[in-house]
Amino acid sequence: MSLDDKEKLERKYSEAIQKLDIANAQLKQANQKLKEYEEKAAKAEKASQMKSLFLANMSHEIRTPLNAIEGFSRVMAETDSQEERLNYMEIIESNNSRLLSLVNEILDLSRVESGEIVIKKNPTDLNTLMNSIKQLFKFRCPETVILNWKKPELPAVMNTDENRLTQVFSNLISNALKHTPKGTISYGYKLINNTEEIEFYVADTGSGIDPQFIEHIFDTYASKDAEQQRGFGLGLALCRIIVEKMGGHIEVKSTVGEGSVFTFTLPFTGNVGGMSISNRSVNNMRTLRVSSHPDQKAMKTILVAEDEESNFELVRIVLQKRYNLLRAHNGIEAVTMYEEDKPDLILMDIRMPEMDGLDATRIIKEVNQDVPIIALSAFAFPENIREAKAAGCNDFLAKPFKVEDLIEIIKHYIGS
Repeated sequence: MSLDDKEKLERKYSEAIQKLDIANAQLKQANQKLKEYEEKAAKAEKASQMKSLFLANMSHEIRTPLNAIEGFSRVMAETDSQEERLNYMEIIESNNSRLLSLVNEILDLSRVESGEIVIKKNPTDLNTLMNSIKQLFKFRCPETVILNWKKPELPAVMNTDENRLTQVFSNLISNALKHTPKGTISYGYKLINNTEEIEFYVADTGSGIDPQFIEHIFDTYASKDAEQQRGFGLGLALCRIIVEKMGGHIEVKSTVGEGSVFTFTLPFTGNVGGMSISNRSVNNMRTLRVSSHPDQKAMKTILVAEDEESNFELVRIVLQKRYNLLRAHNGIEAVTMYEEDKPDLILMDIRMPEMDGLDATRIIKEVNQDVPIIALSAFAFPENIREAKAAGCNDFLAKPFKVEDLIEIIKHYIGS
């Protein structure tokens, strides 16, 4: 090979190497862009999923108090008893407050995300504030839940935003109530780090939180097993934002099946110093069999699986003169009570603690395909109805429902 041929070959080889390097760089750049695109697409899909879950949870949260307001407004107009009217009015007021609180949370979140939240600090007696929180939840706690706070030896007056502090406590206690069908919810405060900081807490003995959800529990669209429709809603996200705006930090520790403790710490500026359950039995199994009909044995039996007290009370008032009623507080009780009592029909809530209504329906239908099960749920999107039907529910009634519709659908399956 001549010297010229060798030089030409080396040039071609060098040019090929350069082209290969360019091609590799272009490929690397293309792969990086593809990766960025895939990450953006994944984030967009995740955001879309979380927003869908958020809307489903908000639909449920809005429909649940509306169901009580709609139903008890109707039955209140049909009773002549002043005592019953006052009782129904308390239930309506409680659910009005619940609905108003939810609307305020949605508006607050909108203001927070646009940077409009303002903290207004004033001297606040914390013991007085703790007592006002107790009164706020006086009619919202079921008889199976004790709400208490331990009064510290030295009272504290803190320079803080009383309304925002109350809002954080209200959201945390409301969240605890959702996941504590029976037991204790405790709240309060204590001074730490030589009174430089103050630690507030809300502790419950409820179902606890799965470790995989802890990291994102304060995110705006976060929900605990939202696919199973047991979401945490907006309250915890607002708590985090408010606490951080006030210069503090919020966290949670939880054990599944044992409960959760939410704590938030704020800088302290101010001055210092200047279990028995209700008489109602907590043995939920076979707890309630209601009828005022003189010929009780002749009436057919309906099992009502419902964890919300006001929702069950509405069903009880509407149906107690027509049917024998049994009450289950969760899916496990529904399955057990069906096996023991063999009711003629089941009204099945979908979102319940311990076991949801869909799983309970599947188990019961494996035992007896013929027993009619009617889903009563505030989750009323088309996919929720399809899931209920697929699980074995014979029919679906969305909350809030009309009293006439409930009576009519039951008559359709088992008569009056």
